[in-house]
Amino acid sequence: MMKISASKQVASWLTALPPQPKHKVRLALRELARGGGNVKGLQGPLEGYNRLRIGGKRIIYRQVSRNQIELIFANTRDVVYELFEQILNAR
Repeated sequence: MMKISASKQVASWLTALPPQPKHKVRLALRELARGGGNVKGLQGPLEGYNRLRIGGKRIIYRQVSRNQIELIFANTRDVVYELFEQILNAR
């Protein structure tokens, strides 16, 4: 079982979700902690990061170590990649 930590953005995003979508996200995070989930490695400027798909929502994360995952950014599918790329470029 992997340990999952979340950025402030992901934590506040999750807190703001309505109960039903929040429940689905929490189930998906439990599955991710067990090594499963609908995950995919990102390419191009976001290479080195992965995404967890939960319906129309996406969580961008990276595996920090063999047993630790860091959730970095979350939003809806239509904007998550562009917004995260802007954040990376601003750093």
